[in-house]
Amino acid sequence: MRRALIVLAAVLLSGCVNEGASYMVADDPHHSISLLREQRWVWENRIEQHVVVARYPDCQSRYDIPSGVKGSVQIELFEARPMLYVLHQGRDWFALGTEECRLQKFDAPPDAADLRALGSFRYQNDQLSFVAAKAQ
Repeated sequence: MRRALIVLAAVLLSGCVNEGASYMVADDPHHSISLLREQRWVWENRIEQHVVVARYPDCQSRYDIPSGVKGSVQIELFEARPMLYVLHQGRDWFALGTEECRLQKFDAPPDAADLRALGSFRYQNDQLSFVAAKAQ
């Protein structure tokens, strides 16, 4: 009976997603913007998504953003100015400040002329990665 429960638990959990990828600001491991994706139940197609804004030791904050679907992600990251970034997913645009580790949703898309593309969070070789704009 115990063995059957272990096998059942392994089957139920095998389809779950728990992954993350990070953009290191100026290649500094203490200054980053990360995307975390979590699927709580194997039968759900919805993936909860979170952004972690960090600049150690001063701050670190985690924010929920709209959910995604399993196996698919396309979230773009832009720089507006030092320590101010813009995250774009579908119709949603967010301002990310790493000075105080804050996130705020835009009411309307920002002017693209004011932004420098850094890259995007997406699947590359079946793994969630941050792909730099030059490599796209």
